[in-house]
Amino acid sequence: MSTKEKAVEKERKAVLALLLQKTGLTYKDLVNAQVGMWMAGNIDLLSEQERQMFPNLTF
Repeated sequence: MSTKEKAVEKERKAVLALLLQKTGLTYKDLVNAQVGMWMAGNIDLLSEQERQMFPNLTF
């Protein structure tokens, strides 16, 4: 990794930490929200039989 790439990555991490602090979120909260959105966007890939395997979730 070049010096420039290292500097960019360091700044990205700093911005992420600052934004998480300002919004009152944790990294885990952010990841869980994104995973939920990804799942919702791909739920159509499940067959009806597969959906029935998860009775506590609404699709």
